[in-house]
Amino acid sequence: MSSSTFDLHEPEFRRIEAILSRMHRDLQADVILLTSRGGQTIVTVGHSENIDNTALASLATADLSAADGLAKIIGEEKFPALLHQGRRRSIFISTLMQRYSMILVFDAKASTGLVCYKCRQTLLLLEDVLRDCCRRMKKEESASEVLEFSDEELEALLGE
Repeated sequence: MSSSTFDLHEPEFRRIEAILSRMHRDLQADVILLTSRGGQTIVTVGHSENIDNTALASLATADLSAADGLAKIIGEEKFPALLHQGRRRSIFISTLMQRYSMILVFDAKASTGLVCYKCRQTLLLLEDVLRDCCRRMKKEESASEVLEFSDEELEALLGE
């Protein structure tokens, strides 16, 4: 499976969307993004005026990378989650399986303990879906590799 390709099928997309929608509803969040660690948005739930989701995804990804560097400087392996608290809105950003990120924008008055708890639960559910998707993609890739033959191999198989 190439790290640059991600093939999310409709049932997987719907499962992810349902998981994020529940958290969106439970936390009354503004927006939740599931992105690749490269900053590409995979699934978005909710919306908010005055938020550029593309810029949010890119900057959150850069923030996680910077945090990884900071962690190494102080002797930590990584910081898997970041919380930025504002006066009106706050952001929770978390790494998922080293390849994905979840970004949550929520009201700053919300309980950060509840937000962190819900995010941990949601990340576990998302991880299950993404692992299933990765297994399916690997299986499809290995099946396609079996079916690929060079001209020389085909001629040898056909006895020509």
